[in-house]
Amino acid sequence: MRFLIVLARSLKNYIFEKLTNFFLKYDVFYEFQFGFRSHHSTKFALIDSVDTIRNSLDKGHAVAGVFIDLCKALDSLDHDILINKLSNYGVRGNMLNWFKSYLSGRSQFLKVNNIVSSSSSISYGVPQGSILGPLLFLIFINDIGFIPSLKFKPKLFADDANVFISGKDQNELQVNCQDTLKILNNWIIANRLTLNLKKTCYMLFSTNSSSVNPEEFNLKIDSYAINRVPNIKFLGVIIDEKLEWSPHIEELKANLRRLVGIFYKISPNTPYNIMKLLYFALVHSKLIYGIEIYANTYLTNLHDLIILNNRILRITQKTNRYTHVQDLYLAYKILPINKLFDYRLLLHAHAVINKSENMPSFFHDTFVMNNQIHEHNTRSQQNVHRTSFQTPTGRKTTTNLCSQLWNALPNEIKQIGPEIIFKNVLKNFSLEQLSNSR
Repeated sequence: MRFLIVLARSLKNYIFEKLTNFFLKYDVFYEFQFGFRSHHSTKFALIDSVDTIRNSLDKGHAVAGVFIDLCKALDSLDHDILINKLSNYGVRGNMLNWFKSYLSGRSQFLKVNNIVSSSSSISYGVPQGSILGPLLFLIFINDIGFIPSLKFKPKLFADDANVFISGKDQNELQVNCQDTLKILNNWIIANRLTLNLKKTCYMLFSTNSSSVNPEEFNLKIDSYAINRVPNIKFLGVIIDEKLEWSPHIEELKANLRRLVGIFYKISPNTPYNIMKLLYFALVHSKLIYGIEIYANTYLTNLHDLIILNNRILRITQKTNRYTHVQDLYLAYKILPINKLFDYRLLLHAHAVINKSENMPSFFHDTFVMNNQIHEHNTRSQQNVHRTSFQTPTGRKTTTNLCSQLWNALPNEIKQIGPEIIFKNVLKNFSLEQLSNSR
């Protein structure tokens, strides 16, 4: 029996690898699908989405973000539709027959305390816990990004679908939003999925000169008016309509405040190395997630968060209040939040410039280098060619900040190609700057 289980698992792994390579070879996957894909993390989805918003606002356009919630999408996929899609993508013959067999005749039951429920057949959804389940879901939902009439392309993370829509004024934005929602809803209905209308919502992004009146703006799906929200958790980061990230920073501060008390109580009886492990597991991991996005704000907004982090570092390192703040960071070889933000953006810039395989390929054309524009042997030939933005909102795009930070780097660091070497050199360079700032 165990042999059959191992054989079945090996077969599924083999098919997963072959099918994935087939889709990658022919560039079939929707480029803005970030879920269940290697080198397509939420970080990239956040950077791309927020830059899309900022670029539109910089042009003076009105922008809305629609956050679509599908009801139990992985559990409700129609097998016949999935088989047809596999066939259309080129999976045919014995391979297609294997998938028909794999999806048919499945059943499930529940066992609690040796009490077993009756078995029921499964005629919808992808197999849970299987390596093929997520891949089949990606294939099922893949064509939503290739609808010919869809002007604004959705950003997908598995079954989370978010679309950012712009218009030159409020009227055009209203029309564009309604057209986009109609097209997406028709696709959902045609694919026999269910839209959770109560959890589907939208947000209006604005600047001080915004031309959108929220009181006069409303969106409907069929006859149902969807809710407008001032902020929402988007891929683990709370995004707000002003893109100031205050709600997310407040949540981080609340988490750190709880940890201050816990660390204070356990610190006297806990070894230094264990406290260090706890810091990186419970504090640093929270701070670093999405930092390329939420730390893109005024330093005053980050001030209290930095102070809380400093306090926790003092507790975990068991130092007194006279210890210099920089020494706290140097002891763990880490950077303050605002400097960590710069460091992470520089890693992103290096990956883009060197066309790293560890990121979505559409990022590779983000920058234009000076040596692509002219052949003059100048000191700035390895710099990014800067583009102008009309507003402070546009100047806060990741693209602009990355180019600004990159151009300020010493040339000997810019010339480093391998990612791991660049990361180590940049980290040492950043720590040295921190040490010199004492």
